[in-house]
Amino acid sequence: MQLTTNFNLSTLTISKTANQFGIDNTPSDEVIGNLKSLCENVLEPLQALLGESIYITSGYRSKELNKKIGGAKKSQHMEGKAADIHVNSKSTEELFVFIKKNFIGFDQLIQEFDSWVHISYDGMNNRNMDLRAIKENGKTKYLPA
Repeated sequence: MQLTTNFNLSTLTISKTANQFGIDNTPSDEVIGNLKSLCENVLEPLQALLGESIYITSGYRSKELNKKIGGAKKSQHMEGKAADIHVNSKSTEELFVFIKKNFIGFDQLIQEFDSWVHISYDGMNNRNMDLRAIKENGKTKYLPA
């Protein structure tokens, strides 16, 4: 199912972990609506601004999948409101800084562990919050960017 010109449902729901452990990662209609909104309002405009393809490393996660991978208990991924992304031409930090300086209209922008950028969209409730996630004593800590 095509959500927008450059993003489809399978790209935002595919998971090696779900496949490996037989976890159903099929989103509800409500979640599909949220994913479509994320694509329309964040991923498509951001890809146009960057001038290159955005790659999704994690999109929607069912509650069971989120628990299996150790995701946050209230992760926006479970609602279809977030994606972890990267692009080929920029490091994680460069992508984070680019988005922070050039793009508005997101809920959260998180540079996570120098490995990926998390970006979310929550419609009328967007906070335009930018953070850095680090591990400290084995626990994730979120710091203002």
